[in-house]
Amino acid sequence: MLKSVGIDYVLAGHSERRSIFGDSDEDTNKKVLKILGDGLKCILCIGELKEERESGETFNVCDVQLTKGLKGVSTEMMSNVVIAYEPVWAIGTGLTATPEVAQETHAYIRSWYAGHETCLLPRNALPTQYFSKNSRRQEVADKVIIQYGGSVNPSNVDDLMKCPDIDGALVGGASLQSEGFARIINFEK
Repeated sequence: MLKSVGIDYVLAGHSERRSIFGDSDEDTNKKVLKILGDGLKCILCIGELKEERESGETFNVCDVQLTKGLKGVSTEMMSNVVIAYEPVWAIGTGLTATPEVAQETHAYIRSWYAGHETCLLPRNALPTQYFSKNSRRQEVADKVIIQYGGSVNPSNVDDLMKCPDIDGALVGGASLQSEGFARIINFEK
């Protein structure tokens, strides 16, 4: 039905689904696989709570959400997956990660692909020792699209989009104000 009305992308793992409806990482993974299996593109949302950020758990949270959310996703399937890093503490609060904090987390996410073996191998693949060291995973890491989605607005979009590992923005409430949204989509790099 979604494809029949021109929808190409579907969100999975958004913080509101996780917090309000209790979606687990396993639930999110089922949705990711269903979205991809139905020929749609998936935007997998990941991100930490304020308490997790403050206690230094950001990378651990991202690792778990990526590992569980992408379980069973092959290298070939990754061309239809976008990652949206949305620090939960910044969504709809007016707070936003500084460009430095956002870049650091995006760089971690990209490095996760290069060094992680839970997913990113072709179906029926030989064990990883038969590949040149991390070549397939590095290729995916280089190509994966990682968006930032924590209270992007007209005043912070330029600085965020200058970060080398931020490939775009997942815009929420700011998309409801046409003038501001126009400014966001026409950011200056």
